[in-house]
Amino acid sequence: MKLITVIIPVYNVKSYLSKCIESVKKQSYKNLEIILVDDGSDDGSFSICKEFSKKDSRIKLYRTENLGLSHARNVGLDHASGEYIVFVDSDDYIYEDMVKTMISKSENADLVICNYEKISDSNEKVPQDAKLLKDDIWNFKQFWERYYLDGLGIFCCVAWNKLYKRKLFEGLRYPVGKIHEDEYIINDIIRRCDQIKVINDSLYYYVQRKGSIMHRSYKGYFEGAEVFLNRCELFEKFGLTKVLKENLNCIPSELIMGLDETKCQKNAKLRYSFLRKKYVFFLKKYLKKEFSIKLYLKKYGLMMPTFYSLYVKYKLRKLG
Repeated sequence: MKLITVIIPVYNVKSYLSKCIESVKKQSYKNLEIILVDDGSDDGSFSICKEFSKKDSRIKLYRTENLGLSHARNVGLDHASGEYIVFVDSDDYIYEDMVKTMISKSENADLVICNYEKISDSNEKVPQDAKLLKDDIWNFKQFWERYYLDGLGIFCCVAWNKLYKRKLFEGLRYPVGKIHEDEYIINDIIRRCDQIKVINDSLYYYVQRKGSIMHRSYKGYFEGAEVFLNRCELFEKFGLTKVLKENLNCIPSELIMGLDETKCQKNAKLRYSFLRKKYVFFLKKYLKKEFSIKLYLKKYGLMMPTFYSLYVKYKLRKLG
């Protein structure tokens, strides 16, 4: 049996942690290396980790100062020995056959991605994002088409519903201090994949808790804009015209919301101006080849951020 490393970053999740670790311990696939990385918890989470590590020789425990989720994942990667890597967030849990199912269906793919279920704090199902409907094999182009054109962005970009060959992370680590760390790194991961296996089994339980990163008031919209901007040249290079168009459509709202979110910060307008110029550079190149009135209007909307902000907020309210 191939050794699989499961990395669990831990930070102040005392109420959820035992259920998470138990779900990994009880996997029907037994040849696991379980790495717990406590990111400076001060709520008793580290004590729970210590108790579990004493009872299961497969568990390795590391503790760091509080440097964030990316750093904790990187510590796990630095100590991983498995041929494959799985990430599990410490407030979530996984189906007992998750690892077994993903390995058995992998067909030696570099990356395997499964569906997931959203679960509330009270253990009830939450309305789901778009789900993959059938098992399939994707290449680089198909991955990004599904991401942008089929509404599978969360499915595609998050770290935790995936089985990775460890070699994908050679010389590659999560950016420390970024909120959208999954989005930043997925570009490089997908470029390294010869084959991506996707399966429609829902094997991961994504818990919606109020204190999680996804529910913080600061959303990091400027960082989201940076992520999308970083992809423009990549999509140009590979001739993904439809994908590039959707990517360009995503950026203006991120820029406007980013300016609004950081308006009290000293360099907010400068950062907005820099990112807007970078966006216009890629937009002009696209518009020379493909006409889009929608993109033309967004380009000029960004020159009037106060008014465009009102429009973006109105659209977001309509979407709920």
